[in-house]
This record gives sequence, structure tokens and C-alpha cells, in this order.
Amino acid sequence: MKNKNIALLATFALGMAITPLTYASTNSIYSIESISQEGKTVVFSVKVSYLGNPINGAAVSVMKDGSAIAQSTTDAKGNATVKVENHTGGTTILQIQKEGYKTQMLTGFVLKSGSDYNFSLVRGTGVVTTAIASDIDKISENSAEDLKKQAEIEAKAKAAAEKANESAKSSQESAAEYAEKSQEEQEKMKAAEAAAASELAKSKEAAEEAKKMEAQLAKTGADPKNREEQAAAAQQRINELEKQRSAEEAAAAVVATKKAAEQAAKSAEKEAKEKAKAQKLAAQEKADAEKERAKEAKEAAKAEKEKAKAEKAAAKEASKARKEAEQAAKVAEKAAKNEEKYTKSLGKLVRKQEKVEIKRDKLTKAQEKLDKKIEKGKIDVEDARKEQQKILDAHKSLDEDLKNIASDLEKLKKKYKSE
Repeated sequence: MKNKNIALLATFALGMAITPLTYASTNSIYSIESISQEGKTVVFSVKVSYLGNPINGAAVSVMKDGSAIAQSTTDAKGNATVKVENHTGGTTILQIQKEGYKTQMLTGFVLKSGSDYNFSLVRGTGVVTTAIASDIDKISENSAEDLKKQAEIEAKAKAAAEKANESAKSSQESAAEYAEKSQEEQEKMKAAEAAAASELAKSKEAAEEAKKMEAQLAKTGADPKNREEQAAAAQQRINELEKQRSAEEAAAAVVATKKAAEQAAKSAEKEAKEKAKAQKLAAQEKADAEKERAKEAKEAAKAEKEKAKAEKAAAKEASKARKEAEQAAKVAEKAAKNEEKYTKSLGKLVRKQEKVEIKRDKLTKAQEKLDKKIEKGKIDVEDARKEQQKILDAHKSLDEDLKNIASDLEKLKKKYKSE
């Protein structure tokens, strides 16, 4: 019964040791990256031990479609590096073999470079198989066109994100450019206003001069020369008026242009800010989502670490229980052997005691015979004394034998009962 319990504990410890392998392999199958490893070299590590001690010379094989596609052997530290050339995807079988130990087989095994796996073997014969639930083969059956489309979608999404970032940057640069242009327009407007004011002042001066000239002309007669001078003066006034009106219109146009430029700049700046804000918000939302995924991944990793810690503790307890059971079996075996030796020694003492009792019975009969001879007077006195002394000496010898038997018994009790 004890041996059965020890076997159960060892099997339980094995199950705890390979559980993380099942989880690690299942988690690695749902990404396009794992599917796209076709035709690549995959390298991973395996550590094989027994009760915490490394196993040297264990054969590690990767099987697919009934054939070994990679093989390796553990070194003195129980480590083996497995290299699979030109891996075409799909699930495999990882097999660990060592003479004197049960063969370990991990079915549904997904190859992933850089992975580390630990195995703890069990002594005995036969095969221990662990199946990993996996959809990798089903996923691998998808057409190359589907995978290409998925890659194109991801590439477009990535390109769109990069374009959005560039657009946000461009919008920010445009907003700054518009603000700079608005400042330039304001400065130009101020210069135009100053020029318009200067032209208005000149126009007023010209008008005053025209009035003076009109007054002077009014005093002259109708002489042809005066008419010519008047005509020249009129033409000059017309020219000055033309110059004045053009200056006024130019000033008004500068003001209108300024207002239009300011409005356009403000509108463009507002649009750029809104667009930049929207893009910033979208980028922030994406960043927050990434942070949340990272947080979830961290929590999942923490949970896995706790799970591994609990499994390690359970395996340790199972190992401890097995060792206690083995120790109890050894103690019981030793006690049984001691009991057997004790009983055998007691048997020898009993046989010695029985011999003493037989001799004692003979002496009793010899005493009875001597007493009859004395009673009937058929024996000489000296002979009677000699026979009587002989009987007494024999009794003393038997008493000494019994004393020795009692002493041997005490020694046996101290030797076997105290252990």
C-alpha cells in the first residue's frame, strides 16, 4: 500500500512539472508570427531532471508524421539544445527517452524559437503522454492568400497610423505657418495704412494748392495765355485727383485684404488645431489601449508566476510526502528485521531452557532414587553423601545456566526493543 502511495505522489509531481509546458505552448499559437515560421530554423532548449538532479544522456526528439525531424542528447547538467531545420509549421510531438525511466511524450507541441522547457522524469517503463489542446493545424490550413490579405490589412493600418502621425505633425506645422503669415499680413497692413495716410496728406496739400491756383486764375483776364495756364492747372488738378483717389482705393484695398487674410488665417489655424486635437486624441486613445493591453499582459504574467509558484510548492510537498513514505518504509523494514532476529534469539534461549528443564527432571528422579536407597538402607553412607553432593552440584550448574539465560534475555531486550 505504501509503495502505491509513493507511485501516486511521483505521478502527481510529474503532472505538476509539465503543466507549464502545456500552457506555454497553447499561448503561442494564436499569432500570425507563429504561423509564418514556415521554412525557418527553430532552436529551443530542454532541461531533463529526476528529483531535482540533472539526467545525463537523455534522448530528446521532435517527431512529425511518424519521423524524427530533430534529435539531441542532454549533457551532464541535464541540458539539451534542439535545432529543427526548415520547419514548415504545424504541431509536432516532443519525446524524452532515457533507459530506466518512463518515456515522456508531448503531443500537439508547437515549435517556438528561444523557448525553454523543463521535464522531470519518472523511473519505470511505459509511456506518459500529455496532449496539448491546439488550433494551430486548423489555422495553418488557411490559404496563403488569406494570410497575405491579413498582412496587407495590418500594413495598411500601420501605414494609416504613420500617415496620421505625419498629418498631425503637418497640421501643427501648418498652424504655425498660418500664424506666421498672419503676422506678416498684419505688418504689411500697418505699412499700407501708413502709406495711405501719407498719400491722404499729400492729397490734402494738393487740394489746398489747387484752391490757391484757382484764386489766382480768377484775377486774370481771358487772355489765351491765361487760358492755357488754366487748362494746364486744371489738368494738374485732374492728375492730383486721380492720384488721390487711387491712394484712397489702395488704402481701402489694403484694409480689406488684411481682414480677409486675418479671417483666412484664423479659420486655417482653427481647422489645423481641431485636426491636431482630434489626431492627438486618437493617438492618446491608442496609447491608452496599448497601456491597458500591457497592463493586462503584466497581470496575466503575474498570475502565471503565482500559478507556477503554487505548482512548484505542490510538487515540493509531493516530493516531501514521497520521501517521508520511503523513510517510513525503511523504518518498518528495519523493525521487521529486528523483530525477526529477536524472535530467533528468543527461540535459542527457549531451547536452552528446555534442555535445563530436561536435566532438572533427571536430577529430580535421581534424588527420588537416592532417597529410596537411603530409606531402605541399601546404600553406604559415604556413597550416599557423594551421590547427594553430585546431585546438588548438578542443580547449581543448572541454576547457573538459567541465570545465564535470564541475562541473555535482558541483553536481547535492550538490543532490539530500544531501537
